[in-house]
Amino acid sequence: MALGYLAFVARQTDEALRRYFAAAHRNPNFAPAYGYAGWAQAHDGRSEAAIENLVKAIRLSPRDPFNVFYAAGFAAAYYTAGRYAEAIEWARQALMLRPGHLGARRKLCASLAQAGLLEEAHTEMARLRELQPNLSLAWIKQSVPYTAGPMERFLEGMRKAGLKD
Repeated sequence: MALGYLAFVARQTDEALRRYFAAAHRNPNFAPAYGYAGWAQAHDGRSEAAIENLVKAIRLSPRDPFNVFYAAGFAAAYYTAGRYAEAIEWARQALMLRPGHLGARRKLCASLAQAGLLEEAHTEMARLRELQPNLSLAWIKQSVPYTAGPMERFLEGMRKAGLKD
């Protein structure tokens, strides 16, 4: 799992998935292996596969403390699929589980903006900027592990929400 996570943050999705699925093969009931595979797939634009793995993670461990991350993973998967209403719903669910989850709040901002809910997106962006004052498009490019195509789509949503460099 740790090696998979290192590959994920390095934007090496195929290697991350190889590691996560190796962990799942060793223990088919290990929910985080599927949840993190879903995260990696979502951030690489493989939305349908991501959703399948995130569903499996939650089914295996419905009261898991990692469910906040899986909810944010669903938000990423639906966002990259262009299904913004569902992305908003899952980002909000993640924020109900953990209000300070910055990744979920970023996904909420971008999703609201892409859905055309610009006033709400700007309000959420102001809230996010209070929680993460160093946030910029450059920071996202460097720190958020979307791969190239999904990254451009995410940056588009963040720009619409009011984020600048």
